[in-house]
Amino acid sequence: MLAFCAYYEGKVIGSEEEFDRYIREVHMPLVAKYPNLLQLRYLKGAEGAKFYLAFELFFEDWDAFEVAKVSEERAAAVEDAEKLSAMFDGVITHVSYEVNEIPVP
Repeated sequence: MLAFCAYYEGKVIGSEEEFDRYIREVHMPLVAKYPNLLQLRYLKGAEGAKFYLAFELFFEDWDAFEVAKVSEERAAAVEDAEKLSAMFDGVITHVSYEVNEIPVP
């Protein structure tokens, strides 16, 4: 499995409530339309956390992710992400991971 993550390190310009609402009601629904997307997580940083928020997108493998990367759905989300960048002062880092499950006793 492949995880593609976006980490938002910094602070919101203006109202955090409006930013968070925009994430939930506009941006995440666009991301949720990616082809081959198996799971989507929106993680909000706890008080004092280094990252304000993070997104985790899960795909079966790199090939499935490559299909999503060139999709119209992703293009729409990337265009919308420009609006998010204007509402956020900080660094947005994207990282891909190979997911390895560890059994829990």
